[in-house]
Amino acid sequence: MARRTVIHTRRTVIKKLKLDGQILDRLEELQIVVAVRRPGKERAYRAVDVDRLRVYQVLIQELGVNPAGAEIILRMRDQLLQFRKRMGQVLSQIKAEGMLEDFSEILSSLKDEPW
Repeated sequence: MARRTVIHTRRTVIKKLKLDGQILDRLEELQIVVAVRRPGKERAYRAVDVDRLRVYQVLIQELGVNPAGAEIILRMRDQLLQFRKRMGQVLSQIKAEGMLEDFSEILSSLKDEPW
């Protein structure tokens, strides 16, 4: 069964997050968030993009990060999440191939390395 994606209209996002429309446009230009474009309708945003906007706001408003720093942090966060996902896939493959003990030995030998 396909899961429906929650879509929020631009107006709803601006109102809900008390966000300036120009900031939203800028973040879209930078591809920090991606608008869903439906023919003849207002731009809209997926729940994952609304969550990114919330993180952006927390970084700026609560943690005092400047906008450029917040953009970098969001991109690094994306890279970290992609890395974690890929590592999960690699570990699953290692387990499936019965090589977990070999892999554990390799990791143990690496922890003594002076990185």
